[in-house]
Amino acid sequence: MNRQIMKLFKYLLAVLLCIPGTTFATGYCARIPYTMSGGKMVVNAEINGKQGNFIFDTGAPVCLTYSFALGLELETLGKVRCQDSNGSLVDNRVVMLNCFRVGGIDFMGVQGMIMEEGNMVESFGVDGILGYSLFGDKIVEIDSRKKQITIAGNGEYFSLDTTAAIPMLLNSRVPLIEVKLSGRTVDTVMLDCGAGGFFDLSEKTYNRLQTEEVWTFLGRGRGILSLGAAGLEKFSLKYRVRIPGFTVGKGRFSDVVTKTTSGNNSRLGAEFLDYGIVTIDYRKRILYYRPFEEKVKNMNRKEWNVVITVMDNELKAGFVWESMWKDLQGGEKIIAVNGKRFDKVDAWQAMTTDLIGLSEEQAEIVVIGENGKEKKLIIRKE
Repeated sequence: MNRQIMKLFKYLLAVLLCIPGTTFATGYCARIPYTMSGGKMVVNAEINGKQGNFIFDTGAPVCLTYSFALGLELETLGKVRCQDSNGSLVDNRVVMLNCFRVGGIDFMGVQGMIMEEGNMVESFGVDGILGYSLFGDKIVEIDSRKKQITIAGNGEYFSLDTTAAIPMLLNSRVPLIEVKLSGRTVDTVMLDCGAGGFFDLSEKTYNRLQTEEVWTFLGRGRGILSLGAAGLEKFSLKYRVRIPGFTVGKGRFSDVVTKTTSGNNSRLGAEFLDYGIVTIDYRKRILYYRPFEEKVKNMNRKEWNVVITVMDNELKAGFVWESMWKDLQGGEKIIAVNGKRFDKVDAWQAMTTDLIGLSEEQAEIVVIGENGKEKKLIIRKE
């Protein structure tokens, strides 16, 4: 009996902490500033009275890091096995967050997940993810020029343009919409603000459309490129292509250079937000996209033929494109870049600062070869 009384007391205390902005009606609007750090959108929020910094991610549920959750005494609802953006399975504890305060508004009874102890997200200097489990019956707008996220209970706070409306697939917790490749072929893509870059092509779509002349094949590579909730993706083979035409609602792009991803769906990443305002009506299952400019945006760009990654606090040749296969297998330790030596590297510092200091077109790296000897190589953008 005493335990039940104590649980009730803790719940009521959390409710009292939330009273200033608590709302169960639709007439509310939270305007949340965000900063960009390591290609991630980071916002400040408060959970059960504890302040933290969270990655804003439309492609993931609300998650707390193991260390942030310590001491919150959260009620466990069960465990769930889910897939991250790379298709990797991860087991998480599901908990009830009595009070989730963000942008001056308090949301009560939000379900969240606790990441496993030692998850790589912890090394990024954030306390979790602000994701789709907070948005279920709301309208969310992202304006990259204002660096602002708006969450509201109805459409009166937005200038919604019905001509910019794109239907979202039903029965999906993440924003899934259809885009056109090369003016005719349809691909189903996920808006994943937690992913870096502009667009990643799913292996499923790549295999389905190989014979339809939708793109120009640029090459293949092997290694590890992306990070999901389960950590770094598995070592894999990827393909690089150039798509001459790419259409998202009113948004038109040309020469989109992209690579394949092992996730279930192709995905639009955080860079997509640089070119227009995105409004997601989760209630009506509609995404609105208003480009900042009407002209077609050219997305042709070069990429490094060796992608340097931080693993286990060391620099590694994380991903190697085919032009460098004669010299590297992928995963080799890099001990120097352009004459600067690296022994131990902080992952978050490497992502958020110009720690490595790569030049615009080429760089010299020193790797440890299979024989344990040092080897100098020139890597390039191509």
